[in-house]
Amino acid sequence: MKKTTILAFCLLLGFSAFSQESTVPTRKWSYLGISMGSSIPLADFKSTDGANPYAGFAKSGKKYDVLWGMDLKNPHWGISGLFRLHTNSIDESALSSFAKSVYPNYNFTISTKDWQLYTLMGGAYYKIPVSKKMTIVPKAMLGLAYVYLPEINVVAENNLASIATSSTAASYTVTPSYLFSIGLTSAIFKRIVMVSNFDILGAFTTFNDVKTTYGNGTSITRTKSPSFLTFNYGIGIGYKF
Repeated sequence: MKKTTILAFCLLLGFSAFSQESTVPTRKWSYLGISMGSSIPLADFKSTDGANPYAGFAKSGKKYDVLWGMDLKNPHWGISGLFRLHTNSIDESALSSFAKSVYPNYNFTISTKDWQLYTLMGGAYYKIPVSKKMTIVPKAMLGLAYVYLPEINVVAENNLASIATSSTAASYTVTPSYLFSIGLTSAIFKRIVMVSNFDILGAFTTFNDVKTTYGNGTSITRTKSPSFLTFNYGIGIGYKF
């Protein structure tokens, strides 16, 4: 995280030096927008290695944004806010394959819901005009995220007869989150802009006392720390005021 933060800071300085002579509007604008797009899991979050304690078994999903921003006195800089919802389904087939690799004499049917993340973030952006109507906008943000670890239900079968079941309860955590983004705004009308972005979003997740209950009535609790890291892209529309 420290290396990533330093890199983002250096990128912002680089963009600042690159665009010192660019012409930007002197008027200070605020904007409000909405955006939607795709969410692609990265690193351990997409891992389907059951031996990896940080594996998230996540598949590609969707993200939905509500965006806010306000230019500062310096016309290049501004502050921004973001509310985002992520949903990523779990790879049930990969979970079933892992269970069968541990217990090869059984077949497994697994059902689960989606990973969910809700985050509220604030940060800063830097505007780099590339034409009269188009502006590149690098952005860095920090915030808090509510992350939902879904329930997982497992049925083990032998010769089509269900012989064992287990259920891992859903859990949630509230944790710091971070985002680094490169966006593009394109003016459509005087106050209407199209917004697009590519970003990396991460959260530091630890779920305490996650309970797994077996068909014979016994249960165990564990602490789980799957990673949450996604690459996201989206497109939307904003209103300047």
